[in-house]
Amino acid sequence: MFARVVEFSGAAPDKRDQMLQVVHENVLPMLRQYDGFGGYIVLHDEANDRAKAILLWESREAAESAEETLHDRRRTISGGVGLTIESEDLYEAPVVELEGAPV
Repeated sequence: MFARVVEFSGAAPDKRDQMLQVVHENVLPMLRQYDGFGGYIVLHDEANDRAKAILLWESREAAESAEETLHDRRRTISGGVGLTIESEDLYEAPVVELEGAPV
């Protein structure tokens, strides 16, 4: 498994609800259309106005193929809620274990 970790600045607490709405209504439905998509995790550091998104992919090939179009889409979507992308890195995820991941 592979994980694309995207770091954002500008994630102020008053933007939290809007960010989550965009994730549920736009981002997740879009990601589910990509072959090899394996999951999505949002982390929010309200005290420092930061957030991270972790996109899980079944293979490096799936992650790289998706990134061909996601790179530009990510900028459009994040800019629409006032976030700035600070980094977008791909990692191998040799261990991923999610037990009943409550939302």
